[in-house]
Amino acid sequence: MELRFLGRGAAFFPSEGNTAAYIREGNRLLLLDCGETVFARLLNRGVLAGVREVYAAISHLHGDHCGSLGSLALYCFFQLGFPMTVIMPDGQDAYAADLGRLLTLFGVRDAYYRQIPAGEVKGFSAFTRFSYVPTVHDPAMTCFSFVFDTPRGGVFYSADTCRTDELAAFLSSHPQPEALYVEATDADYPGNIHLTLDRLAAAVPRAWMERTYVMHLNGPQCAQKAREMGFSIVPVDAK
Repeated sequence: MELRFLGRGAAFFPSEGNTAAYIREGNRLLLLDCGETVFARLLNRGVLAGVREVYAAISHLHGDHCGSLGSLALYCFFQLGFPMTVIMPDGQDAYAADLGRLLTLFGVRDAYYRQIPAGEVKGFSAFTRFSYVPTVHDPAMTCFSFVFDTPRGGVFYSADTCRTDELAAFLSSHPQPEALYVEATDADYPGNIHLTLDRLAAAVPRAWMERTYVMHLNGPQCAQKAREMGFSIVPVDAK
């Protein structure tokens, strides 16, 4: 399964764009997160050209992960002629309500989008199942990682997190993973709500480090250290 990236930067490293990935199959698009820079990059890179279905999954409600979701929803409805589909985590009614309120504040009326639970995402050949997995990032909000079950072993996408529990559980249930996409930082300080590269290295078997793609970079030194440790860095779509 090929995830393509619109950006790979952390919130305070905007030159790399907000971290967001997508799958495009024919006229269908599935987007993982939609931060402040994402809508413009979708347009500028032609990703929305010819699309007739847009599915968006939002890992949490920090601005660099949801800041242009309203613009995308309005564009789908008024310019492309269909309501955007927001994928909701199964059994997380409070989070679904929060996301709905956010869209309302963005001026997105109920008629402009629809909601479906993650278990109902169907029709993509790249994966057989898509899941939200609760994780810990900012303790003041609900946060999720994403898991794709694929014909070639499964894909893990951490989004923002400060722990490796979900990654370890994924590796236990998917002993031959296709790819791991994990946010990590070279900044290490008490109370850090992001995962450090050193903790990531301790959690990933060396044989899988090349298949572990670091994202949400907090600066160029983070990418350099990640490469030196044996990790890969997510590539970003050309402008």
